[in-house]
Amino acid sequence: MFGRGGYRGTGVAAIAEHAGITPSAVIHHFGSKDALLQAVLDEYDRQSIARVTRHLDGTVQGLVDALLADAAHLSAHPGLGALHMVLQAEHLVTDSPVQARFRNRARVLREQVSSTLDVPDATALELLAFLEGALTVWLLDPETVDLVALYRGYLGRLFPGTV
Repeated sequence: MFGRGGYRGTGVAAIAEHAGITPSAVIHHFGSKDALLQAVLDEYDRQSIARVTRHLDGTVQGLVDALLADAAHLSAHPGLGALHMVLQAEHLVTDSPVQARFRNRARVLREQVSSTLDVPDATALELLAFLEGALTVWLLDPETVDLVALYRGYLGRLFPGTV
């Protein structure tokens, strides 16, 4: 629901109704809407890390395989990509724990990519910019944009012989 309506546009009552419980049950289990959002992001991160790290072996090929697997997973579960993009965009101009979380995640990813590829930080930043942009383009037009093919094309040009 946060992926469709954003944090601001999703109320506890709507979440509770969707889950088939009362709003007080949501608050009982999570304490607040903010804590629920943090729990959602924690689970998103946990699943993403588990999915991606099974491919990472410190090589460029492992990174490419991880990125392609992630693109395939997002293609099969577009709500996850929307959750990432909507919450990140919604918190771009607010000084909040969510903004800090997305900023820190981006910094860690940039460092990991730079280290794995043994490239300057700027090159890692360009790859991450592609990933964010590709996700946005695909979410806007999933009927005509194939996210996995987009990744394959870009990664194949960036790392010839890996795709």
